[in-house]
Amino acid sequence: MAKVVESIGKTYEDALKTGLEQIGLTEEQVNIEIVKDTQAAKKSFFSILEPRQVKLIISEKNTRSNSKSNENAHIEKEIVELDNDTVEKAKSKMEAFLQKFFKEMQIDIKTEYKYEKGFIYVNLIGDGSGLIIGHRGETLEALQTLVTALVNKDNDVRVRVVFDSENYREKRAKSLAGLAIREAENVVRKKRSFTFEPMTAFERKAIHTALQDHPKVETHSVGDEPYRKVVISLK
Repeated sequence: MAKVVESIGKTYEDALKTGLEQIGLTEEQVNIEIVKDTQAAKKSFFSILEPRQVKLIISEKNTRSNSKSNENAHIEKEIVELDNDTVEKAKSKMEAFLQKFFKEMQIDIKTEYKYEKGFIYVNLIGDGSGLIIGHRGETLEALQTLVTALVNKDNDVRVRVVFDSENYREKRAKSLAGLAIREAENVVRKKRSFTFEPMTAFERKAIHTALQDHPKVETHSVGDEPYRKVVISLK
């Protein structure tokens, strides 16, 4: 995992010096993002009397030749095909839990299941699907995590579950791909790395995938869940 530190100083130079000492690398070995500069954000005449503060995020440059994230590569290696009995038992567990869950929430949701290449895909259909998706898919992601833990309790073989509703994942992936390309253009133009706000594993994968063949930038993830972020930097 790439090293990353947050550094604060009275000037850019102070913040950079402190950050490089903390991370133990040289300026040539890191990506630098200015996340706050109070002087640059002055709004009024009187605010110029306030002390300046510069905050940087300094991350180790990604030296991998392939920009695809290791967090996705190791998952692919672990995927195994499930036998029919395992799939049916998992579906039965999920259906029992989900119907009780939706009843408690007083929403009418139907479930569709599909097994493909080691994954059980669960599609949620109904008038309450918007509530199930939640803001930027956070509720959908939380429900997926909860059901995955339930299904895998006491299991010898790991069952991988993917939740979706109203084709949300495809729409979100396309939206993130467009965002990733725009930010990549900014990184190339400004010659400065860009760090996204914390994202889910699904969202991070969408960013990595969108830029994996970009000729001038590469991506890597930093931080720990649930605050893990994607960084776009120059190659």
